[in-house]
Amino acid sequence: CIRDRDGSGIRNVMKMKKINVTETIVAGIQLHIVQNGLRGSVIFGGMYPHQEGEVEHFWEALLELVPEQNFLLVAFQVEDWNQDFSPWEAPAAFGTEAFDGQGARTLKWLLEEGVPYIDRTYHVKEQEHWLAGYSLAGLFALWAAYECDIFSGIACCSGSLWFKDWDIYMREHTLKRKCSVYLSLGGKEEKTKNAVMATVGDRTREQEKLLLEDSFAEQVVLEWNPGGHFADSGKRLAKGIKWLMEKRY
Repeated sequence: CIRDRDGSGIRNVMKMKKINVTETIVAGIQLHIVQNGLRGSVIFGGMYPHQEGEVEHFWEALLELVPEQNFLLVAFQVEDWNQDFSPWEAPAAFGTEAFDGQGARTLKWLLEEGVPYIDRTYHVKEQEHWLAGYSLAGLFALWAAYECDIFSGIACCSGSLWFKDWDIYMREHTLKRKCSVYLSLGGKEEKTKNAVMATVGDRTREQEKLLLEDSFAEQVVLEWNPGGHFADSGKRLAKGIKWLMEKRY
């Protein structure tokens, strides 16, 4: 910390660090890229469509928890949340908007366009690549670990593990590579009147159990947070990244 010029108080140096976001479009999907230091892990994360301040909030939460760590944050912004992050088709869990199951298309873009672009542009092919997500994007991140061998760290925060048939899928699949997995959930998330979403607690507990039995799972944790689903997604994601950093280095 340093003292203000007028000597009236203390400011945190971290708060003076401006976020410098590089924005670009790769094969139709917008990337928001922020670099802290010169090497470290490459963190890919799925974003809500057009939600202002999401990258900045995540960045600030990361700097609060891991200010000295080097990392490259790559947030990719899909067009349709329910469509682009759902691994397969499913009926609406609330409201009337069903899930179109285009997650495979998003994963294909990530593997064939997004990751190669970042590796080529920032020369980070040899660095660890992690995938993080919140809610349905958290489910997508976890699903990706079962479908490809690119990511050595997964942060599935308040993941939508209530998704139709996920319980069947996770019992029938194993991780594609050595990987550390961080799961988290809010304590109030399973205490809902929505019968579908109320399964999220038991599903997440079972997910942890299955991962602990998976020979490719190097480190696994399930962390419970206070509050419901919408309680500070940026900080919950940052906690997941902090855990991965502590486990990998």
